Amino acid sequence: MLVSGLPAIRAADIRIGFFYDQEIYSAVFSVVQGEYILLGDGDQIRSLRSGSIFLIDYTSDGITVKDTAQSYGAFDQLEFRGISSENVFSIKPVYPSLEAKESDDDLLVSTSGQKLTIINRLDLEKYIAGTLETEGGPDAPVEYYKAQAVLIRTYAVKNFHRHAFEGFNLCDRQHCQAFNGKSRWNEEIYKAGLATENEVLADHDGQLANTAYHANCGGLTASAATAWNEDLSYLTPVNDPFCSESAHNQWSKIISMNEWRQYLFNKGITFPLLPDNMTPLPSRLKYFTFGERRLLISELRQDFQLKSSYLTISQQGNNIVLNGRGYGHGVGLCQEGAMEMARVGFVYVDILMFYFRDLVISQYHSEATVK
Repeated sequence: MLVSGLPAIRAADIRIGFFYDQEIYSAVFSVVQGEYILLGDGDQIRSLRSGSIFLIDYTSDGITVKDTAQSYGAFDQLEFRGISSENVFSIKPVYPSLEAKESDDDLLVSTSGQKLTIINRLDLEKYIAGTLETEGGPDAPVEYYKAQAVLIRTYAVKNFHRHAFEGFNLCDRQHCQAFNGKSRWNEEIYKAGLATENEVLADHDGQLANTAYHANCGGLTASAATAWNEDLSYLTPVNDPFCSESAHNQWSKIISMNEWRQYLFNKGITFPLLPDNMTPLPSRLKYFTFGERRLLISELRQDFQLKSSYLTISQQGNNIVLNGRGYGHGVGLCQEGAMEMARVGFVYVDILMFYFRDLVISQYHSEATVK
């Protein structure tokens, strides 16, 4: 059945690249809620209702699509467009086999090289809600969700064209913002996002801020200059007592002396075996110095898969012990600290102003900014 009068695309839509770091060759699309129309290369093929299932394959002839009854041919692009008030779909890669994502609104499928490019086009506020649940979990306080929503929205608008050359705005991976799909577990999450609708963080010149966030700062956030070699006046160290009782506040790792000695040797360091500039926590350093050599702490963190770069090094017998605090890069908002601030009565504006200095909450206009 063909549907006349295609609905207009929403003004505040955003496109998210799904399964970004995977090479997908085959996937199953299904309608979870609402009604969809299937379009191939812009032409309507048929309408779909809840329970409809389609197999999508990459082939040398293009993208093929079929249901349990028939094949609909090969196309350069497919679009599953929601046409009812609430539309939810599921997309599951089958080659390779990956966990399904369930999300709102529309799905676009095209090819890149010899694989499928899968894009979720959805309302910006629904994206914010899904990212809130992915990044903050389903059980956090409402004022935390409001603060995090402003950060997520600011990042999305500021980085709206990050993946433009690939045909979408942001990807679903952590290097953009982790997005696992529809917010399902707590209806307050979506309400928290709407309570801050159109709000973003900006400096006094009106430039959108770099709204970084991380799981736990270990009691002291990092400056942008220390973590990324980027000097931003609003991302300076903040003493944070609110995350001290959180699970990720402290950690340790033991490395054998032989492994440590070999590691330093590979970095061009033969002596000494412990840093010259070691100071007790709390303090955040960018480098450890070993005589005339320097070791970037972020590099140490990456090489040993450490939870943070906020750490000290000591020797205990035949082992080197790394004692650290926090989880993540440490810049900007500490999520576990912000959650505790919300629990003890701070509102989202207080939370944002605590972690980001000398910024203002501004309004953006979706029709002008998000296209």
